Amino acid sequence: MRISNKGQFFIITTFIIVSILYLMSRWMEPTNIIDTSEIVTRDEVFTFNNIVEKVTYTINGSKDCEDLNYALQEYKAFAEDYALSKGYNLDLNYTVAPCPQPNTPTTVAFNITLTSPNSFLKAEFSCGWPAGCPI
Repeated sequence: MRISNKGQFFIITTFIIVSILYLMSRWMEPTNIIDTSEIVTRDEVFTFNNIVEKVTYTINGSKDCEDLNYALQEYKAFAEDYALSKGYNLDLNYTVAPCPQPNTPTTVAFNITLTSPNSFLKAEFSCGWPAGCPI
């Protein structure tokens, strides 16, 4: 039984060509593929902007000065607990100028800081009540 030399040559040549093409494709492949999905999964900026926006809704939705103080205390506790559950450190400080009489205008000053291992975000602003904050 004689095996054809042409068949052996064809099989060996095919194997060598495929091996060379495979090695060339591995060699030409970029060594670093940039992973941009990490940026999408980090949501510190979204969380921070949402907290600032909801602070303005809290001020705009308050009926009187007493309700304003209560609503801000409740929202501060909620926002800090929420940030802590996501692994962030939220420092939401505010100062409400005393209301001399019920339903008289007052000013609320905010200093909001959100820190995480990846980000440091800070906002300082003030809003008038009952005029409200710009949304």
